[in-house]
Amino acid sequence: MRMSTYFMSLLTLAVVGLIATATAGLTGSSMHLMLGLGTAFVVVGLHSMVILFMLICARLLREGHENCGLSATYLKRSNDFFREKGGFFLALAGAFSIVAAGVLGYSKHAFGIPAEVHLYTGLFAMLITFIGIPIELQALRNVEGLLDEARVLLDREDEVRATRGEAPLGSDHQPYKDSPRGIAGFVLIVPVLIYLYQGLMVWHGDFTQVSLHPWIEIAGVGAIMLVLARRGEKKITSNN
Repeated sequence: MRMSTYFMSLLTLAVVGLIATATAGLTGSSMHLMLGLGTAFVVVGLHSMVILFMLICARLLREGHENCGLSATYLKRSNDFFREKGGFFLALAGAFSIVAAGVLGYSKHAFGIPAEVHLYTGLFAMLITFIGIPIELQALRNVEGLLDEARVLLDREDEVRATRGEAPLGSDHQPYKDSPRGIAGFVLIVPVLIYLYQGLMVWHGDFTQVSLHPWIEIAGVGAIMLVLARRGEKKITSNN
């Protein structure tokens, strides 16, 4: 199933949810909060899906260009979403504005801000989403077409190479792998950050309430991994 099909499914839920939420809010219905929360999740998912799909497709086309000889034209055309048509900024604005509208739903009680601010922000978020929908859908279909073109082109080239007894395009490419030092650093730092978060944010600086376990043990494993990784790097360097 193509990504544009998933987009259309979420699009239907988003449009119906936005209209229902706005109607419930304007009429003072008790359903407004429940509808608003559900709709906010759908709208954020709608815009986020487009952004992630475009980023992933751009990465795929870049890999095809760098490792399989694919024309740079494909990459340039895929980046139109980010550079020329403004779809990327509309998607971001749609996602952030609906979250802002949800937060401001409690503006009267929590922030002392007039309730009208929530109303105007919600209507603005709905407008941004409605404007962005056709642009995002067209961008999805354009990139799907680019991927289809690239796939056909590369498949045809692989068939030609196969008749000559050559390996497929990009078969000699070595994918990037995290270095042992990078993995060790991750294992070392993350438990420290979790411990600090619990102490500073959850217990407001009272670290006596925070257990060192299992974070100190995990960090210790990361430290050992880091030492072993550095020794391995030195050994490789000395052998060379």
